[in-house]
Amino acid sequence: MKRLILILTITVIGFVLTVNAPANTIVTDGLVSYWSFDRTTITDNIIEDIWGENDVTLVGNPIITDGHIKQGIELDGDWDYVKIPNVGNFGSKIGAYTFEVWFKTTYKEKMSAIYKVEEGHCIGDKSGFGLLINAMWDPINDTFETVEDRFVINDSVKKGRNNCINRITTVHRPVSDGEWHHIVWTSREPTEEEAKELKINFGKTLEGNCQKIALYIDKVSVYDPIYCTFPITSRPYLEPIYLGAVNTVGNASDFFKGVFDEVRIYDRALEHDEVFRNYHSRIGYSVEPVQKLPTVWGALKRSR
Repeated sequence: MKRLILILTITVIGFVLTVNAPANTIVTDGLVSYWSFDRTTITDNIIEDIWGENDVTLVGNPIITDGHIKQGIELDGDWDYVKIPNVGNFGSKIGAYTFEVWFKTTYKEKMSAIYKVEEGHCIGDKSGFGLLINAMWDPINDTFETVEDRFVINDSVKKGRNNCINRITTVHRPVSDGEWHHIVWTSREPTEEEAKELKINFGKTLEGNCQKIALYIDKVSVYDPIYCTFPITSRPYLEPIYLGAVNTVGNASDFFKGVFDEVRIYDRALEHDEVFRNYHSRIGYSVEPVQKLPTVWGALKRSR
């Protein structure tokens, strides 16, 4: 009997370690909010934050559908979006953060937003913080235009009284192919080593307020510059994020048509290996095996 209990104990421990192995679960260090979009987390038009206390609101008529993990939210491209409140570093200050989301779409007819926030101090097509798909900046007409398989990173800050610095970068990335794609956008202060490398390789010294930005698409780093502005007189993300739309001081536009799933915000920049880990996770954040463990131990004790 003791041998049987020992075998069962080893089996249970092995099961728990296997299910909860780091390679299968997401990174939780620095996690502020997590919206899984699973059916059990949605009540009416409210989606529960299963990690923090920042529930989000569905706007329009999104529907629950198959997601990357369990269920996701499908937006029809016609005034549907998810309103995310100001959480973590997306509110009162510029600091380290990570924004992460899975999405799937086939829509290419018009450019659309993963999200983009335009603040009152920097309103205009080229201003704001966010990510656009099937879009490209047209410098001649000073606006964005629809271009298939282009991905735009838009990052703006206010410099001085009436001047906004707009940073717009376009990368070629086919993502409107009906497959699931993973986006991670991070921001943090450069390390001393990165500052030294910049000095050695380019003869530049970091001055002012500097941020190391990184964009990962399907676990691959596609964009990782260091930006410096001085001085900064305003802060980004004072307005809520509209997942699936551009938010111009409360006015929504450029709606996304497709499915979103597994949205997470961290109060630090994830490292590349952590992005890799989250990309390969197929269970998200799971405590189910731990919850069931007392029942298993109870059965073992009764068998003695």
